[in-house]
Amino acid sequence: IISYVLSFDCIFTEYSKAKNTIITFDCQSRVADIKENSQCELERIYDMKLDDFLKFANRGNIRQIRKNWSQEKRTNNGYTIDYILEFSYFYSLLLTADKMQLIDETPDLPSQKPSFAVEKYKNHVREELLSKNPLLEKSHIFNIREQIFDELKKELQSIDLKSESFFSINIPTGSGKTFLAYYSALYMANKLEKKYGYAPDIVYTLPFLSIIDQNYRELANIVKYNQNSEPKDTEILKYHSLSEIKYESEDKYYENYDARFCFDNWQSKIVTTTFVQLFNTIFKIGNHSIGHRFHRIVNSIIILDEIQEVDEKYYPIIRQFFNKLASEYNVKFIFVTATMPILIDSHELVPNKKTYFEDLNRIKICNHLSESSSLDNFGDLLLEDIEKRPDKSFLIVLNTIKTSKDIFELLQENTDRQCVYLSTEIYPKARLEKIDFIKRSEENLVVVSTQLIEAGVDIDMDVIYRDFCPLDSINQTSGRANRNGKSEEPSEVHLYRLKDENTGYYYHNYIYPPFLIDITQDILKDKNIVEEKDIYSLNEKYAQNIMKKVSHDISTEISKHIQVLDFKKLRNSFELIDNKDIPKHDVIIEADSTCSSIINSLVHLHNNWKENKTQWEYNFEIKNLFRRLNQYKISINNKTYSSLHDSLQEIKGFDVEYLPKNCDSTQLYSEERGIILDNSQIEIF
Repeated sequence: IISYVLSFDCIFTEYSKAKNTIITFDCQSRVADIKENSQCELERIYDMKLDDFLKFANRGNIRQIRKNWSQEKRTNNGYTIDYILEFSYFYSLLLTADKMQLIDETPDLPSQKPSFAVEKYKNHVREELLSKNPLLEKSHIFNIREQIFDELKKELQSIDLKSESFFSINIPTGSGKTFLAYYSALYMANKLEKKYGYAPDIVYTLPFLSIIDQNYRELANIVKYNQNSEPKDTEILKYHSLSEIKYESEDKYYENYDARFCFDNWQSKIVTTTFVQLFNTIFKIGNHSIGHRFHRIVNSIIILDEIQEVDEKYYPIIRQFFNKLASEYNVKFIFVTATMPILIDSHELVPNKKTYFEDLNRIKICNHLSESSSLDNFGDLLLEDIEKRPDKSFLIVLNTIKTSKDIFELLQENTDRQCVYLSTEIYPKARLEKIDFIKRSEENLVVVSTQLIEAGVDIDMDVIYRDFCPLDSINQTSGRANRNGKSEEPSEVHLYRLKDENTGYYYHNYIYPPFLIDITQDILKDKNIVEEKDIYSLNEKYAQNIMKKVSHDISTEISKHIQVLDFKKLRNSFELIDNKDIPKHDVIIEADSTCSSIINSLVHLHNNWKENKTQWEYNFEIKNLFRRLNQYKISINNKTYSSLHDSLQEIKGFDVEYLPKNCDSTQLYSEERGIILDNSQIEIF
């Protein structure tokens, strides 16, 4: 510990050289200050004598450590990932220790949950479903879920947690992967505790906010069913940009700074969060607002659900970091998907996965890609099919907001069916409410959406129409059809290649990298019908072709930043959600009285906080208010922003704009279809 602490002097000295700035840490004056003022207090805090440490901290030893670092740098042609992770780990420990001194009481985390709690709740859900619909027992997918779970349980007994770190659950959509992932992680945690004396924390990550709440509710139900009480934040914690900052242990409710620290520091046995939060924790090195929780992933089990959503260009650098985290920091990884990419070699926890893929017949993909189609022609055939089949629900997935709005308005005006619209122009709170409505509805709805409906959104539709896209997106969209195998006949997933008549471009050109489109076209050519049993082999071919063609430039660039310890460029190079080429403006939609109340509270707090609040209390309330306000936030492009600009208002005291409910008696926003403008601009996503 002494040598690592002193190494910080060397790290920052080398970093300052690279940045042509002067950063110095005078250890000798600090040692003298500790001896004179605080040695006794520090020895009581750490329950150890510091004489040896303070004796060691002299100029000669510091010079030798610096020499060792410089020598390593010359030997290895620059710094390596090992140094980056060492820095992150100890920086995290030091930051956390520093922040913890401000907390009245550090929370005690409970024991990790037993894996049988997942199975017990799963069986309860199964029995409830059978009691409502006994015919489900004959359902093929219903029984396949049980077979997969039993196979996974058996396979887990054979894993070697001393030598193995990477595991995968690659199963068809609708096979109960959430239960499988939590069971696997808890089984590993229980086994590690029994064998090695520690129970790892679990970090469950997902790509999108729209499925975080769904996953967390499932986890909360598991815990609640097994212990007959609501789980505390020390047991399970939901962490993302819309989560309210709150924290409660078994015997204490934390407030203000204490709550914020425990929340941001992931003080919980199971954390449910996003890919962005996980990868920021790993790659945003030197950012103190994120870096203090890095040590929480050491010795942990990390689940990456829908791993295929990670951009392939980052695979090489992610692979390097994951391998080091596994070998040096004892991290275990579980990858979950229906379309497993070739990210890293892993132990498959459902070895007979191919059998399950090939044994299903829930869908068939109908390939209409031989000719392009205009949006008008596409709309006409939709109207005809919807009119012809009133007993079927429909999902239409488009590549741009503009095309999705055009099709939605066409269907809404020309059919008597209930139509539901989803895109990122619908603010998050309303979006989640719509998804929940779709799941619960007993009507044969017509849903029009952009690709946000794809991964992990648990809805079950009869017929799907999809504008052309890469194969992994086709698979994910197909997973929303006949998900529970209710129909004996396979549901249809129709693929069309829609062309913008004004520009001559295909709409997929605005969204997806050309090489992914080319690979998909090559795989699907001459295949008029693709049955579900064929999808597994097509996915394998797709993944292999991607690894041959994907560019490694960004991973190489990040490696160069690591070699010279350029933390700023390293942080900026890894952006899981990259909007650099698509300028966006964040706007709040004042959609209801709750949103209005939040805006009023922000203004009032800004004007009056000095009267009865400390700086900590003020910051805490402001941060929580903005997290609640984010439920009404959308991102729009430059042209839409310019059209709305004169109607936008600014929240006084903050650099935040919102669209008022009433704009000179003109309606500019509809919860039904988003921004209302005569705007031909194509918006991405």
